[in-house]
Amino acid sequence: MGWFSPQSILALGLSVLATLAAPVQAEDAPSLDGIGLSYFEQETNLQDESDSQVDSEFVNYLLPQPGIQSQIGPSLSLLELPELPPPQTLPAPAVEEDKPAAAEEVDKPDTKEKDDATEEKDNYGYLEYVPYGEYYHVDYWLGKAVWKNSAELGLNGQTGNTESNSLRVGSKIRREGAHTIFTAELKHLRTSGPKGLTQNNAYMKHKLEWPLKIHDFWSIYENTNLEYDQFKAFDLRLVFNGGASYKPYKTDRTDWTLSAGAGFNQEFGSPQKGIVPEANFGTDLSHQFSEGQKLEIEFDIYPSMKAKQGYRHMTNASYTIALRHGLSLKLSAQDRYDSTPNGRKRNDLDYACLLLWEF
Repeated sequence: MGWFSPQSILALGLSVLATLAAPVQAEDAPSLDGIGLSYFEQETNLQDESDSQVDSEFVNYLLPQPGIQSQIGPSLSLLELPELPPPQTLPAPAVEEDKPAAAEEVDKPDTKEKDDATEEKDNYGYLEYVPYGEYYHVDYWLGKAVWKNSAELGLNGQTGNTESNSLRVGSKIRREGAHTIFTAELKHLRTSGPKGLTQNNAYMKHKLEWPLKIHDFWSIYENTNLEYDQFKAFDLRLVFNGGASYKPYKTDRTDWTLSAGAGFNQEFGSPQKGIVPEANFGTDLSHQFSEGQKLEIEFDIYPSMKAKQGYRHMTNASYTIALRHGLSLKLSAQDRYDSTPNGRKRNDLDYACLLLWEF
């Protein structure tokens, strides 16, 4: 029987199976007692050097020795916090005693300064600064200001051999605002006799001034006059001009103003047709002699800028004596001169004694 006969192959396989099926010795079999336990829960016996090498792999997982642990503990412990001082009790607020009247007055200037700042904020500028659209606001024209108003009345009559009645009325408004000075004046004279009216005229004057920031005594102005006279060569005369004015002298009692400008005049119902350009020069003087006596003089001249148009001038003078209850006695005179009267007299002089009421 050869080496590779079926009987030999079967015998060889059985021998191999017998060898593999032989029981493993207890000392060579691996221990399964430590399965499912942690490293520190397992019981290990270190008997040879190979086991010591295995222990060196787990040295990082071992707890430190007791001596080393005693040194590491204090270094990792938290520092003790310092003790806080005991809370201090704040003293009770002192009761303020009533301030004397003198101490209360000390606080008033601060309030006044705040009020002044508020008023300054509400004020409107001119020339130096005019906010857009503010000059259309009613407060720009009718804001806080000082008003001086007056009305006058004069009556004169005569009966007997001659019968005549004369009436003169007038009013004046003056408004001194933060940035503008507005004046308006109206006069009407009417005289009648047996043959009818001998005098019938009216005069209206309006002036608006803007004091300049560059100097307290300089200002610019706009002036508009309307004149009606039934016995003149015209029915109505319109005068408009503007310019600059300067006060060479001003005190509490005296106020003197010089003005210069240019404009035009136009007559309606007159042989003179169209607009006539003209210059304007004037002066105003007022002086307070005493608390109850005052003098006022106004003079304006209008030279024409066209040839053969001549010139005009007007003078007003008044002397006022104060009475009681806002009443005053006023002596006034007005002279109107025209170098080209168109067939009428060049000069008209009106004078009167009036009762003036200021309010």
